[in-house]
Amino acid sequence: MDTAESNRSGTSTQNSSAAEPARRLAAHVTEDSGQFVDLCAGALNRAGLHHVAAYHRGVFNYSVDILDVLGRSGCLPAGMETRFCRDLYIRVGRQLNFLLDRMDRALRPVESGRLIRTVLRLGEASVFHYHVRPGEYLTGVSLGRENEEPGDRAMARLATRFAVVLRQRGLNYGGFEEEPKPAEGDRFMRGASGPATKEGALHTDRLGLLGPEADRIRELCVAALSPDDLHYVAYVDPRVGLLSADVLELAQLAPYFRNITRPGRRERYQDIAGRLPFVVARMNHSLKAVLPGRLNRTVLDVDEGALYYVAVGNGPFLLGSTLYQDRVFHADLRMNVLANSVQEIIKERDWHSN
Repeated sequence: MDTAESNRSGTSTQNSSAAEPARRLAAHVTEDSGQFVDLCAGALNRAGLHHVAAYHRGVFNYSVDILDVLGRSGCLPAGMETRFCRDLYIRVGRQLNFLLDRMDRALRPVESGRLIRTVLRLGEASVFHYHVRPGEYLTGVSLGRENEEPGDRAMARLATRFAVVLRQRGLNYGGFEEEPKPAEGDRFMRGASGPATKEGALHTDRLGLLGPEADRIRELCVAALSPDDLHYVAYVDPRVGLLSADVLELAQLAPYFRNITRPGRRERYQDIAGRLPFVVARMNHSLKAVLPGRLNRTVLDVDEGALYYVAVGNGPFLLGSTLYQDRVFHADLRMNVLANSVQEIIKERDWHSN
């Protein structure tokens, strides 16, 4: 059991410094875990990752953090003591194990593989969940939006180092590792046919009774698409409808349709879009006692690409997808630019309606 009584600390959690992170180990953790605990400690940085915890089948194993350093400099959430934050972040890991296991099952029909990395932004904090091997995962916390990307990259390097120690292949979490482009002869499946350009492959859908702003949002979605990374985008207002644009018809994407058709993938994305408001509400409810702020951004990184959720108003959100694992980060950047532009349209609409 990972109760407070069964925990032990390799370093005092009261007097940790920047060079000596606080460590908390559950009583069942063996000395052979020391190398992995040290790897976690080495990943911490004030300008990046602030807390890391490891779990096995939902049970807490150990954590390391620099929360004492942040607390002394006034960087912790207002009114929260260091020890309280540490306990809360460990609880986050337990909550995510359950929530993301259900999310993983919900994503399987898209035929893009298992969920290997999740990024959640709640207010000014970012939480990371990384699959290491079956039943084993890491969670991380970065405080401050400016620390999200460096914290995420630190988590990716850490999980990859775990794989190296275990003599396994890394999963290129987040597409942060630049991989060589396939040779021209390997890019297309033999006999694959279809358009080779964005314009020729463009497909759009519109469902429901969206307002006049939908045409401008559609133009932005189409402009954001790229054969190189962002392959599908949908704007969803759960109260009134959905519009989407994609380039899934591209011939170069044929290898990703071995077990699912293009119309089938669109239908499943629409199904996910219909479920997301309930999933987000459940996550907000489960995590509100642990982290302040509402969930406004999520990256669901799977074996083949990723899905992106970005809230763009009080209800409306964007859903995006890339099928390329080595372009997950680049597609994420496109989604952020698109979200900023769509938010401006939503603000303008809401201002005129009032």
